[in-house]
Amino acid sequence: MSHIVCQEIGNCKVTDYAFVRRILVPFNDARHAPNVFGFAMTLAKIMGASITIVSIVNKDLQRSWVNGTPSREKSISLSSVDILKKGIKKLEEQAKKFQIPFDYTIIPSRKVSDSILALIDSQKIDLVVMGTKGNAMWKEMLLGRVSSSVGLNAKCPVLLVK
Repeated sequence: MSHIVCQEIGNCKVTDYAFVRRILVPFNDARHAPNVFGFAMTLAKIMGASITIVSIVNKDLQRSWVNGTPSREKSISLSSVDILKKGIKKLEEQAKKFQIPFDYTIIPSRKVSDSILALIDSQKIDLVVMGTKGNAMWKEMLLGRVSSSVGLNAKCPVLLVK
């Protein structure tokens, strides 16, 4: 597939080099997740790219005991992981339906933005497609904390989808 590449405003040309081969989609099962994934699949199909889904779960909720008793948070966290996995399975089915290469990872971490940024570097991601707000109880006025941080600090383009 041909792509148009502009090295400067007045210097654009057609090339066969696929500059977007890997698309990362942070997924938290928020209400806008289907719209975000739809954008990512459209771009992946047009560009011949693969999609990698990443979900970050709170590392603190992974411990099994608190003060010698079973942690209530662990059961909450495990049910959250199960919900994420069900959502990811549905995304995978849709990607297969449209013949888009798909993989996913679930990362236990307290630092969502840092984990996403590290994955961008380690997986050589070419484009991030993500929502503007997540599932946090308190949301920033214009953009969510994670989307702002990833958008400002990623070494690749970031497409924010409402």
